[in-house]
Amino acid sequence: MSTLHQNTNLTWAEVNKREGYDDAAAVIGELLQMNEFLDEVPWRPATHGTYNKQLQAKALGVGAFSKANTGLTFMASQSDELTEPVKLYEGESAVDDRLLKGATDAYKVRDSEDAMNLEGAIQDWLSNVVYGNEADIPEGFKSLDRRRPSIVANRCWDGAGSGSDLTSLLLFEFSPRGLWLAYPQGANAGLVSDDRGRNLVDVPSPGTGQMWAWVRHYEIWAAIVLRDDRAYQRYANIETAGSSNLFSPNIFIQMKNQLPQMGQMAVGFANRTLKSQIDNDAYDKANIAFSLREITGYGPITSVAGVPIRTLEALIDTESELT
Repeated sequence: MSTLHQNTNLTWAEVNKREGYDDAAAVIGELLQMNEFLDEVPWRPATHGTYNKQLQAKALGVGAFSKANTGLTFMASQSDELTEPVKLYEGESAVDDRLLKGATDAYKVRDSEDAMNLEGAIQDWLSNVVYGNEADIPEGFKSLDRRRPSIVANRCWDGAGSGSDLTSLLLFEFSPRGLWLAYPQGANAGLVSDDRGRNLVDVPSPGTGQMWAWVRHYEIWAAIVLRDDRAYQRYANIETAGSSNLFSPNIFIQMKNQLPQMGQMAVGFANRTLKSQIDNDAYDKANIAFSLREITGYGPITSVAGVPIRTLEALIDTESELT
């Protein structure tokens, strides 16, 4: 996993390096991650501006058999009201106008800085979606990790691994009745990039005063809405090394069948290490639970019991054991 490093200003040394900038993916190199969660998760407007409110049934009313000349059975159900706040993640990519005037190709310098800042922001945001702790950062999410912090029947599954080389596979059923991300009705879905042009801004710390800079603003408004608690399953304590307690299709199939629609519209997510385990099993073809499907313009996608497994590099190889 790459290191998310700095919140400081661009320097002349960095400007000189950027003269060789050609392509964002090539420049970011090994720090570039594949995080396909944003490609799959649906976005919907929040019900109440900066928070989303929904009802979740906790008890259903029932009738009864009857006969003539007897009283009617009155039915009553119970529900919980669930509220999820919409959280704002944002940042400014600012490049000093004087640096650009002194550069051979000002466009390449600014574009490279914006591209790297964008990649860092996406990685950090997804890391907070997966592992963020709202107790440490009240402005942040109640993360996916915090929603499945321990082994629980039919919600968080135990891969029986131990030690410091563990990871998880996350399984979602994406639908209005399952899991989705909410955004304020006055904002836009997903990552928003806004070129705000040349502005007078404060000099980044530890400097003082102001400077003219070219500013690009990035923001993501999102609430994690889990309408049906079964729509998010976690397969934890999977060993990333060795030969035991690796990924098991048997556990995965049990987990898939606990989803509300038993795998319809389901997508699984794993990091590169775990996905390699799953891909190897698929190419081995010894277990018909694994399959490969060619997607035009993308390549082969591995599926387990018909559920595609995508890449989410925000998942780490050093999770603590869940009990």
